Amino acid sequence: MKKANLVLMAALAAAGLVGVAGGSLLPVSVAVAAEKEKPAAKQKLSPAVQKPLVAAQNAMTAKNWDEALVQIQAAQAVEPKTPYDAFMVDELGWYIYLQKKDYVKSAEILERTLASGLVADADKPQRLRALTQMNLQNKQFDKAIAHGAEYMALNPNDAEIALSLAQARYLSNDFQGAKTASEQLIASSPKPAEAALLLALRSNYELKDEPGIMRSLEGLVRHYPAPKYWEDLLNAQLYRTKDDRGLRSLYRLMNDTDTLDKGEEYAEMGSTLVTGGFPNEAKQVLERGLSANLLQGDSKARAQADLERARTGATADAKDVGTAAAQLAAAKTGTQMVAIGKLYFSTGDYANAVDAIQKGLAKGGVADADDANMLAGIANARQGKLTEARAAFDAVKAPALADIARLWKLKLDTAAPAAATAPSAG
Repeated sequence: MKKANLVLMAALAAAGLVGVAGGSLLPVSVAVAAEKEKPAAKQKLSPAVQKPLVAAQNAMTAKNWDEALVQIQAAQAVEPKTPYDAFMVDELGWYIYLQKKDYVKSAEILERTLASGLVADADKPQRLRALTQMNLQNKQFDKAIAHGAEYMALNPNDAEIALSLAQARYLSNDFQGAKTASEQLIASSPKPAEAALLLALRSNYELKDEPGIMRSLEGLVRHYPAPKYWEDLLNAQLYRTKDDRGLRSLYRLMNDTDTLDKGEEYAEMGSTLVTGGFPNEAKQVLERGLSANLLQGDSKARAQADLERARTGATADAKDVGTAAAQLAAAKTGTQMVAIGKLYFSTGDYANAVDAIQKGLAKGGVADADDANMLAGIANARQGKLTEARAAFDAVKAPALADIARLWKLKLDTAAPAAATAPSAG
């Protein structure tokens, strides 16, 4: 039987269920439980059991799993059997059932091999690992947790099984346990598995842990910056943001991550921009939303009214920008300089916007330095000046804006999706 066992061992190793070094399917050379006090002696199969087992192994080598199962069932029917006979029948039987995708039966038999006392200590971890995964597949979550915990005590660095354990806890409604386990996994890796981040997110949702939700979403964006994760993160932040300054900066980030896709978002962004003194920027946003037919009903009517205001303001800004340099030179206060920076920003002249804002901040006495730094950060980011952008965002301290500045820095840190067309002059 040795050759056939080696073939099977290799197949199991390829399936990732047992280690080659363990040699778990070589003929067992241990004493049965009743003879533990005696020197270990190599066990022998009863002839009535050996015949169908050899036939089963031949069928397994040929990947004829139906025939292998017939032969295993024949071996199971032999009576009486020694403990070693029963163990060897199970030793092949669980793997045959595994190949036939009968995970319930396979797990049942594999569990029985562990309870037999005939499995070598070196082979137990891989069997516990397989049982954890199969019981998770079988929705036997308590068993998956029990076997997984036993396995992890022996192999604490197995991230895959640690994740399976966290999943089992989540699926058994132990959301706090799932949160703790998944967040431990995340903290232990420089690039956490996407599945671990998603599990932490779902657990935090179930627990209504808002800081945890934001932390999980930011982790997903940082490591897997897909548009869907950006959209989820920014929508979550949108729900939390009430300050108009924050809304303007957040909508700009949605614009630049290509996640501004709802009519109401276009309408709200346009409204906050035109009210905040950015008519040219508002004009472009509203025109884009209306031309895409994203706005309906009251939102459309409001957007059309705001668009008329924005067009009027943009015309005035186009005239004022021609004298902006002279106005900046003549400005006496930091607030006046920042206002000129806002004019440049609205028209898409980000280089001059940054220059004016920085001069205003250096002058001092700016009425809203946090908003000015936010604008400077966005203007630098849109120019690709990432170091300067980061420094400006770092200077934003107001709670209403600091969270959003952090998200802008996250965009700088990631391979963000291609930005939507930023507002341009004119």
